[in-house]
Amino acid sequence: MTERQMEIYLVIEEWWKKFGFGPSIDDIMLLTGDKSRANVHRMIKRLCDSGACKKEKNKSRSVRPSWIRLRNL
Repeated sequence: MTERQMEIYLVIEEWWKKFGFGPSIDDIMLLTGDKSRANVHRMIKRLCDSGACKKEKNKSRSVRPSWIRLRNL
């Protein structure tokens, strides 16, 4: 995991701990100082591909660290 990926992963993890749901791309951009949604989206995709994070298709704010388990209610 690169330093940039680790930074975004930590933002996602802390956001889940604080709020109980995933951050939006704009939230991640604000906290990391990024200026491009495409770069943040690319990093999230790489984190999901490597298995560090999980994301549900067609759902906003669904990115989460892979250790968090969700159940359908």
